[in-house]
Amino acid sequence: MKVIAAFFIVCLFFSAYVTEAATNTIAGYTLQSTKLYGRAMQTSPVLKTLPKNTPVQYSVYNRSWSNVYIGNTRYFTPSTNLKAGIPKLSSTERLRLVNKQHGLSKTYRSSQLVPLTIPTVYAKGSERTLMAAEAAHALARLYYDGQKQGHTLYALSAYRSYRTQQSLYTYWVNARGTAYASMYVARAGHSEHQTGLAVDMTSQRMQLGLAASFDQTPEGRWMLANAHRYGFIIRYPKGKEAVTGYNYEPWHLRYVGVKEATTMKQNNWTFEEWWAKR
Repeated sequence: MKVIAAFFIVCLFFSAYVTEAATNTIAGYTLQSTKLYGRAMQTSPVLKTLPKNTPVQYSVYNRSWSNVYIGNTRYFTPSTNLKAGIPKLSSTERLRLVNKQHGLSKTYRSSQLVPLTIPTVYAKGSERTLMAAEAAHALARLYYDGQKQGHTLYALSAYRSYRTQQSLYTYWVNARGTAYASMYVARAGHSEHQTGLAVDMTSQRMQLGLAASFDQTPEGRWMLANAHRYGFIIRYPKGKEAVTGYNYEPWHLRYVGVKEATTMKQNNWTFEEWWAKR
């Protein structure tokens, strides 16, 4: 009985240790394509491979290895693959002006693109569920804080490649005409979505679609009032159509950083107006 009791105590201790280790993790990201192993040995089988800049929760295992936690599963990887914190964009990339006058090349693609962790309308794996890591982290904070207030948001469309922009613009020109398309859809290379810093948000109340009435819903009102606290601006605000060149889009967020977003909010400036005064 004493042996059984001792064994039971050891099991409890080990269970508590694993639970504690899993909770005392560091938020970080991968510095390169990162192989995850079942043991702290590079000769053991590779169980998963994570791309560069993927957000992870990890803890130090020994001098050379760290634990990476995905769900309830613990993996091992060399510590040199990981860095604490969030990948940061340069100010040039974060504050890049993209509009009808300023475009991007066909080949432009942020090196920071990672899958969004919040609920998305498109299936995970779609390019539209990708966003630059710094912006994706900020969007997750916005989402979870909104959820605490009873507002559940969904990301409809984030990153769009040049090819996707071409297809989308052509579709709307054919469906509604050039005049309509030019007020709602950017020509290829002129969409903020290609930066990886823009995302269209929606809710179940909007049937996961986009409409100007989003600003009349509890979710939309909360987002419009608080987006700047997480570094986002409403990129195409009401009454500023002549400045932005696009109709009002209460669903379209653009990440610029907390300081800049707060300044634009306080002064009722569009990105173009802030850009001219910077």
